[in-house]
Parts: sequence; structure tokens; C-alpha cells
Amino acid sequence: MTWWAETGAEPNRLVGFDSRRGEVVSLTEIASGAGAVRHMVFHSPTRALWFGTDAGTLARAVVP
Repeated sequence: MTWWAETGAEPNRLVGFDSRRGEVVSLTEIASGAGAVRHMVFHSPTRALWFGTDAGTLARAVVP
């Protein structure tokens, strides 16, 4: 599974892609006040993605 952030004026989205099936399996809007997502890091023990935004927010997303 690959995760990335689509960043634009609106919306910012967290995207999950299953390479085995060749399809997008998750599209989740990120309410970041239109700030671009920066510095995304995956913490494998908790299966969490951590990232900051240009709007000065910090977020955590737990992935399956």
C-alpha cells in the first residue's frame, strides 16, 4: 500500500493506492485551511502517518 498527499488550493487529500490491485482504495480530504501538506512520515509500530501543513497544523492519520 502506498500513501501520498494531493496538495492544491482545495481540497488537500490523503490518497491510498493498493499496488497489488492497481487501484486507489482511499481518498480522504484533509481539512488544513488550504495549506499544503509537508513532511509526511509513517510510524510503523502505530500504523500512523504524521504530517504538518503550511497552515501550521500537525495531523495524524491511522491507516489500515
